Amino acid sequence: MPAANESNQSPATLEIDVPGLTAERRNNPGLVLLDCREPYEWREVRIPGSLHIPMNDVPARLDELAQDGNIVVVCAHGVRSYTVASYLQVRGFKARSLAGGLALWQAQGGETESDLRRRR
Repeated sequence: MPAANESNQSPATLEIDVPGLTAERRNNPGLVLLDCREPYEWREVRIPGSLHIPMNDVPARLDELAQDGNIVVVCAHGVRSYTVASYLQVRGFKARSLAGGLALWQAQGGETESDLRRRR
């Protein structure tokens, strides 16, 4: 993925914390949660309703995102999502990163789902 700083100006990437995202999910049905983790991570655990586009696929799949939409990018710990949110902002999207990522989301009791089934 190209550097987010292609114009030599650093965008002001905004982050949202877990309580803020919880409230925004309740109040903004048009919110897009963009999970930029790898497919194996996505299968293990994710926030319900997330759109999955791995980080390196984002440039080729920008047409799947509404330019005027409200996007929160999610990854495991908030590093990849910060990079993707910056990349999207440079391209005119309203994007933020979930601070602390899915790890903090889970630690603070956020709802998750998984493709993995528990063995008995």
